[in-house]
Amino acid sequence: MDVVTLSSKGQIVIPAKVRKKFSLKEGDSLVIVEEKDAIRLQPLVNLSELWGVDKLKNTDMMLKEMRKEWDDELEQKAAL
Repeated sequence: MDVVTLSSKGQIVIPAKVRKKFSLKEGDSLVIVEEKDAIRLQPLVNLSELWGVDKLKNTDMMLKEMRKEWDDELEQKAAL
């Protein structure tokens, strides 16, 4: 588990091995997802980058999971 420290400006540094694992580079955008007892960062997916992704192996399951997560988040926000 990696530990990061919040700066006085509210900034964190994402460790190099995590940036490499998720192919994050300078200028990439991340989405902050507030969960019950956690904060989750996930890369912002540019839909144009997904063009043809369904032709790749095992992407159908990944897309279904992403759609379910988005639907669940929308339902949670609508309940507020």
